[in-house]
Amino acid sequence: MKRAVIRASLLIVLMAGVYALAAPQAQKAPTEKPQKIAEGVWFEQHNDIGTFGSNVSWIEFSDYVVVIDTAFPLGAEEAIRNIKATTNNKPIRYAFLTHYHGDHALGTGVFEKEGTTIVAHENARREYLARNVEGYLKTAEKDPVYAKYKPVAPSLTFSDKLILDDGKRRAEVYYFGHAHTTGCIFIYLPREKLVFTGDSCVNGPFNYAGDADTGSWIDVLTQVQTLDVEKVVPAHGAVAGRELLQTQKEYFIELRAQVAALLARGRTLEEIKAGVDVAMWKQWTGETKMNLENVASVYRDLTRGPLNWATGDLDFGNRTPIAIPMEKGKGVPKLKFLIGSITPEDRAALEQVAPNVEIVLAKDKEEALRLAPEVDACAGNFVSPEFMRAAKKLRWVQQFSAGVEGVVYVPELQSDDRIVLTNMKTMFGPPIADHVMGMLLSLHRSLPHYQGLMKDGTWGKGEQAPFQGELLGKRMLVVGLGGNGTETARRAHAFGMRVLAVDPKDMAVPAYVARLEKPAMLNALLPAADVVVLAAPLTPDTQALFGAERFALMKDGAFLINIARGKMVDTNALAAALQSKKLRGAGLDVIEPEPLPADHALWKLPNVILTPHVSGQSPGTRERTRRLFIENVRRFASGEGLINAVDKKAGY
Repeated sequence: MKRAVIRASLLIVLMAGVYALAAPQAQKAPTEKPQKIAEGVWFEQHNDIGTFGSNVSWIEFSDYVVVIDTAFPLGAEEAIRNIKATTNNKPIRYAFLTHYHGDHALGTGVFEKEGTTIVAHENARREYLARNVEGYLKTAEKDPVYAKYKPVAPSLTFSDKLILDDGKRRAEVYYFGHAHTTGCIFIYLPREKLVFTGDSCVNGPFNYAGDADTGSWIDVLTQVQTLDVEKVVPAHGAVAGRELLQTQKEYFIELRAQVAALLARGRTLEEIKAGVDVAMWKQWTGETKMNLENVASVYRDLTRGPLNWATGDLDFGNRTPIAIPMEKGKGVPKLKFLIGSITPEDRAALEQVAPNVEIVLAKDKEEALRLAPEVDACAGNFVSPEFMRAAKKLRWVQQFSAGVEGVVYVPELQSDDRIVLTNMKTMFGPPIADHVMGMLLSLHRSLPHYQGLMKDGTWGKGEQAPFQGELLGKRMLVVGLGGNGTETARRAHAFGMRVLAVDPKDMAVPAYVARLEKPAMLNALLPAADVVVLAAPLTPDTQALFGAERFALMKDGAFLINIARGKMVDTNALAAALQSKKLRGAGLDVIEPEPLPADHALWKLPNVILTPHVSGQSPGTRERTRRLFIENVRRFASGEGLINAVDKKAGY
């Protein structure tokens, strides 16, 4: 199960002082009286957000009430009193969190005592569990209001859209992508032409971009603008017209443009903070001084990029934090990272985020071995028993692929608990999953057959094709539900397939997976699968996983797709299963050996698609791996836990 990787000292997000967790709440903070902004729709503006938290809104349905944001506990108590007074004590059935930040979400326990179900985007639930719970419990030790309740994570989640409709009232809840956080949602009332925006569109000096992707945020606001909206109801500030969406969007467009222009002139972050002046800021917020935290966040986006990408389950919550040891009382140490090559742009980005890390270059393994005694970290391609024995200071190895089988079994690395091994798991998932579906669709629709006819200018009808199947209702068995398997399962489900999976890890079953079992159940599931996708890491347990015996267990006419490792499959046994028509087809991005000899039978089979280990290649992959590497160097420089730490004993 993936667990969020965060600094041990981070108990709750502290957002530029504006969203900081309040001190013990002895005094009642001022709020505006609830405003009826449409028939049965109420808005409570919290002016002192440091104590009460975010604004709270509620919507009456025929038999129940829906609440938007739960504020801090004191704000939640006040909101519940007003909800009961304005709705004739209707039950509060649902409370939607527009995102996970504490000033919106720490009042969940107050609503839970009312029997309310807490609802949020699946990303917001993960963030809530990772970042809010420990901080809440610490605060409850000294705050009597917090102590009355418990932190309650969302129990009902969704991925893209959720609708509530009782025939009289309709609420459409949308997730458009990464904006203020990875899990921001918008609640839209089409009849009333209202949209509740959380912190993705605020009215005043309340912007916080520390968890944002400001480029994606602009795109998200553009999607919100496609809704038929007359009123915008923010989580901070007063209700406004739809023009507030454009104001929020233009602010980030102009801010990004100014930061980018100064970056192009070689300015440092401090120089950029001094030089940025978005004229509309004063007009919009009433404040003369720019929000410098916003400037720093945009600078981060444009140099190393945001770390949370709206591509599914790409949270980095997969390992317990492992920090690089720092010498107490000696300040920030000078560290060396050994790598084969680096672009000028990446070197400049690393200098900005980790000035105490020196990048050392080695053109080959011989030079790396000579430099080994002086380096603190290195790229995985240099790892060997000889290198490890010489690298006495080594504390971190960064593998630039998802697979680590070429590194993790080096005894000197595996046995040394001081050395952290990280990889690029989940970074390759989107293009690899696209590749899987491309191969599967090509085989199912006999596209190679038609491409062959094109060479001769032949108009061939469907009955001449070897296979004209459809994916709807078919069963896909995914072997390995990591980053690649998860993205593949998500896409297969969208095509109407029923997805089965096996994986050794304990994890929650995703909504797009119908059944998840341990690897011991693989043989039992094989006869039911129309398509088997290999997406597991190569370990002693998965080497030679598929041979003649397992092919015999597979359903007659099934397809095999391998985007994992060639050594997981007996190549000759696979060829025999295809030639005998036991298997209808195979899509192979990996093979054993690589490259496959030119005279091998697989090259000649019309029911096979072979690609030369390229499924993970894409501009998106390059950008994601770059960003993750830069962030890990930053963490290494300051002694923080590293992202994507590998379980060296498990081998992945």
